[in-house]
Amino acid sequence: MASIDVPIHSSVPPRLLNRNGIRVREDVLYADAKGRDKNKLHKRAAKALDDLGDILRRVLEPNETIFYIAETQMMPGALTQFFGGGWHTYSIPRTLLFLTERRIIAFRLRKRMRRWVWNRGLRTLRWGDLLEAAPGGFLSRYLTLKFRDGQKQAYWRFPLGDFKKIKLLIQILKANGAGESSAAGGMVSLCPNCLATLAPGNYHCPSCGARFKDEKTLVWRGIVIPGGASLYVGANGVGVLRAAFEAIILLLIFWSIFSAIREPKASKAAADLLASIALECTVLALDKLMAIALSLPQVRDFIPIE
Repeated sequence: MASIDVPIHSSVPPRLLNRNGIRVREDVLYADAKGRDKNKLHKRAAKALDDLGDILRRVLEPNETIFYIAETQMMPGALTQFFGGGWHTYSIPRTLLFLTERRIIAFRLRKRMRRWVWNRGLRTLRWGDLLEAAPGGFLSRYLTLKFRDGQKQAYWRFPLGDFKKIKLLIQILKANGAGESSAAGGMVSLCPNCLATLAPGNYHCPSCGARFKDEKTLVWRGIVIPGGASLYVGANGVGVLRAAFEAIILLLIFWSIFSAIREPKASKAAADLLASIALECTVLALDKLMAIALSLPQVRDFIPIE
């Protein structure tokens, strides 16, 4: 059984605090990698515990204790980074990691106006299912979590100073809670309504019947609706930009077709317009395929249908 009194900072004794029914290790939660108490960590933790208090009290197991809260983002794959560019990175939801003595609890966040809110995405990972946490990067540091089931997940965009603290905590808490594992052997998604474990590719909760957005609808909307793929996963800002871009390409295609009809069939102008139509259709198709491919990981992360 994982211990809640496991020492983190040698110079600071363990201190437990019950905050509105949620147990925290305040000597760790409010301290940096060197064990120094930081006011900004107090504020960040207080906001997270207040905003997510209701669901946290449901998710946390009896006597489970929060050691640290870290803001991050799921790192896109190489394909996403190469084809998606910087603008797509901002369409990926953020993640709030809660590190306890038993597991990692990840809440998915979306930006609404000027604040981040939970959009009902929830994943957990038992320490016994974590094989390795491998750091990487130079200017932009990232952490790759490798699981017992052979899967892995990378996180990046950590706030300044958090990276060292998280590496330290994972090393200690992994050793402390290594005996606790799950049948899945990796990170699992939970239904936000009943907390049942969700099976990959099955977009209905087996326990309460809650429905989630699915891959077939994503593909259909991505093909038919300008910006539809991004809008379907809730990336509204990028979706609007894509919609405008695709609408402009469609207008160019229609204009080129209209102009080609007016030209003599064997003329050079008609041939040039046909080549232009082919190029514009290729650009439109590639943009739609790219948007669908970049949105697939988000759909597979279970987005509830409200």
